[in-house]
Order: sequence, then structure tokens, then C-alpha cells
Amino acid sequence: MALETTHQTVTSDRTPERAFRTGLSADSWQLSWLPDRLLTFEQARNGVVLDEILSDPAPADPEQALELAELLADDLGLTLREVVVLLWDRLAAHEAGRDRSMSAL
Repeated sequence: MALETTHQTVTSDRTPERAFRTGLSADSWQLSWLPDRLLTFEQARNGVVLDEILSDPAPADPEQALELAELLADDLGLTLREVVVLLWDRLAAHEAGRDRSMSAL
């Protein structure tokens, strides 16, 4: 798990989701998977970490990973269940787009 943080983005080497600064203010961020909410940098970074946790198929300590995921989801004002649904919908949309582009070949 490695995050890359710049003044404008937070990206992950494990997931395509990212956080980006909106330009509305120095501390106004959005998550690619939660675009309708303005977040602080800390919340946005935590949102990328949350996606990384949920993207790990074999965490070293699954119980600890779920506990941390619940805390990070709560920081975003969401339940863990809501986060899983949002991320699943994003994954399904990515897959559907990839399937359409492959069938055009």
C-alpha cells in the first residue's frame, strides 16, 4: 500500500480511485468515488486509504482492517456498508466501460 500525495491529488498504487483538490479553497477536496461531497484533505486522504483497505484481498489482520475501515467510513459520514456499495458501483461502471471498449475492437 503506497499513497502518492501532491498539492493537487492523492493517488494509490493499489486502486484507480483518487482524491483531488477542487480549487474552491486550499482545503477543499473530493474523492473520485464520492464526487458530491466536499472534504478536507485529511478526509480525502482517508477515503483513498479506505479504498485501499477494502481492495486488499488478504489483509494480514482482517478484523483490524474492518475496524479501521469502519472508522474511516465514519470520518466520511458514511457506514461501511454504504462505502462498499459506492465502491462496488464504481468498479462495475469501470468494468462495463472496459467491456464496451473491448467489444468495439
